[in-house]
Amino acid sequence: MNQLKSIIFPLLFVSFLFGNCRPVDDNDPLSDNLVYFLLLNAVANGREENCFFSPVGSGDALYNDQWHLRNVGQLGGTVGEDANVNNIWNQGTSGNQVIVSVVDDGLDIRHEDLSANISVTARGLNLLNSTIYPTHSYSTSFHGTAVGGVIAARGNNGVGVRGAAPCSKLVGVNILEKSSIYSSDEYRAMINEAARVSISNNSWGSPDGYGWLWPASSLWQQGVREGLLTGKAGKGSVYVWAAGNGANGGTVASPVLVDNANYDGQANFYGVMAIGGIGQDGKKASYSESGANLWAVAHTQGNNASAYTTAISTTDATGGFGLNTGASSGDYSQASYTKKFNGTSSATPLAAGVIALLLSKYPNLSWRDVRELVAYSARQNDPGDTDWSTNGAGLNINHKYGFGAVDATSLLTRAGTWTPITAISSSTTMGALTPNTPIPDNDVATGATVNYPVSTSYSYTEYVDLEFTSNHTYFPELYILVTSPSGTISLLTEPHGCINPYSNTYCSTGNTSIATMTGSSTYRFGMARNLGENPNGTWIIQVYDASATDTGSINSVQLRIYGR
Repeated sequence: MNQLKSIIFPLLFVSFLFGNCRPVDDNDPLSDNLVYFLLLNAVANGREENCFFSPVGSGDALYNDQWHLRNVGQLGGTVGEDANVNNIWNQGTSGNQVIVSVVDDGLDIRHEDLSANISVTARGLNLLNSTIYPTHSYSTSFHGTAVGGVIAARGNNGVGVRGAAPCSKLVGVNILEKSSIYSSDEYRAMINEAARVSISNNSWGSPDGYGWLWPASSLWQQGVREGLLTGKAGKGSVYVWAAGNGANGGTVASPVLVDNANYDGQANFYGVMAIGGIGQDGKKASYSESGANLWAVAHTQGNNASAYTTAISTTDATGGFGLNTGASSGDYSQASYTKKFNGTSSATPLAAGVIALLLSKYPNLSWRDVRELVAYSARQNDPGDTDWSTNGAGLNINHKYGFGAVDATSLLTRAGTWTPITAISSSTTMGALTPNTPIPDNDVATGATVNYPVSTSYSYTEYVDLEFTSNHTYFPELYILVTSPSGTISLLTEPHGCINPYSNTYCSTGNTSIATMTGSSTYRFGMARNLGENPNGTWIIQVYDASATDTGSINSVQLRIYGR
C-alpha cells in the first residue's frame, strides 16, 4: 500500500500542475483539484464508504415529485406505475458498494446531492481535456449530472432528490463534450476502471431522427467485450444503453415513424441491454424506439394522445449552469435541480439504478445473470397492447417494450431463487447463405424468403445476430422479418421516414442502400426476443418491398447464435 501511495501522490502533483479542467464556479473555494486530492488519497486506502439508507422520513425535499420512484398519482399518473423500489429500500438494500460508470457529457462531482456518492476507488476520465476530472467544461452541459442523479442522488441527506440506488457510487466519463468522438475514445470510455465498475450507463448513441443505419465501430465492440470479460472483478460489467429517442418524426398527435433501436449498432450489440422509455401511465413514450433488440423499458417522460406528460426530477449542474438557471420557465427555483429530464436518457439510468440494487444484495451475479434476471422478472406493462406475445421459452415479448418494465421488487425476488449461469459465454457463427433472391417490387404479400437451417450444440439461446446483405437501392421501404424455429417473429425494419444526415435532405430514391448508409452492403441486426428458445431448426427470413421503383435482392444472410 505504501508503494501505491508513492506512485499516486507524484501523479497527483503532476495533475495539479498540468490539469486543465476549469472550475464551474471560479469563486468556489473547493476546487476540482482539492476534491480529487481527497478522492485519490482514498483510492490509496482502497475502500468505499459503507452507506446506510432508510426511506423513512422526508429528507429529500423534491422526492414527492419523483413519481418514477413512487407513483401514487400525485402528478396525474397511474398509481403504482413506477420502478417499485420502495419495498427493496425498506429491506435495507440501497446500492451500497456498487460502482456505476456514467459515460456522458461529464459529471458534477461537487454537486450537493452527488458528492457523497462519488466513487473513491474508481478514477474518472475526461476525454475532452485528457484528465481524471469528469466535470462539465461547458456552462450548458448537464446531461451526465442528470443521469447521475437518477441513479445515485444521495437519499435522506436533507436536500434535493433521491436516486433509485441512493447509496451506490458514481464514476464519470466525459466523452460527449468532444466535438469529434473517435473510436479510440469509445473504447476508452467502455473500459475505464472496468475491473471496479459493476454497471456502465450509456444514455447516448447514434444520432436520432434520421432513419439511418449506424454500425458500431470495431474498437467500441472490443471495449465492451473486454468489459464483459474482465469487468466487475471478472463477473463482467453490465452495459445499459439508451434505445433512442428518434421513433417519432412528427408530433405526439400525428406521429411519423422514423427510427428503430435496431438501426443503432451499439444499442443492438449482444453485450448491452437496450432500454426504452414508458410514461407515468406505463405506455410507450412516442419518441422511444421500438426494436427486436430491445431488452426492457423504464420510466421517463411519456405522453397522452396529444401532449407530453410529467418528466423526471433529478440533479442539474450546480447553480445557474446546465439545464435550469433557476429562472427557467416551468422549472425549480433551486437551480441545481431540474424537473425536465426526459427521453430514454432518463429511462436508462433508472434501469441502472435498479440493477445497482440487485448487485448490492447479490454481488456475485455475472453480467449474463443480471440481464436474464431483468428479462425473467420484467413486468408486463401496458397489457392491452396488441404486440404482446409469448416466445418459445414462455417469456412475454413486445417490440415496444422488450421483455417488459424493469421492476425492482420483482427483480430481487427472482434473484433470491436464481441459479447462476455456469456455462461459459459462447457463440456459433453459422455459414453464410448467398441466395441472391430478388425482392419483388412494391409487393407486401409475396416478398422474398430464405430458409436458413441452424444446427448447434446449444439448447438455449441468449441472443441472435443477423448479418444481412442486400443491394436494394432504397432500404427505408423494406420490411425484414425473422421467424425462429419456435415461431417467434422479430421485425427488424419496416418502412419509415429517412433523412440523409450528411446533406440534411430527404433520402434519395435509387441511392439509399445499406452501402450508402454504412459503407458496406452488410448490416448486423440484433434479436433479444429469442431468449431461452432452442435455436436449432429452420429460421425463416422474409423481406418485403412496400413501394414502387426501387429494387434489389437478398444477397446474403448469416446468423450468429449466442447460447449454451
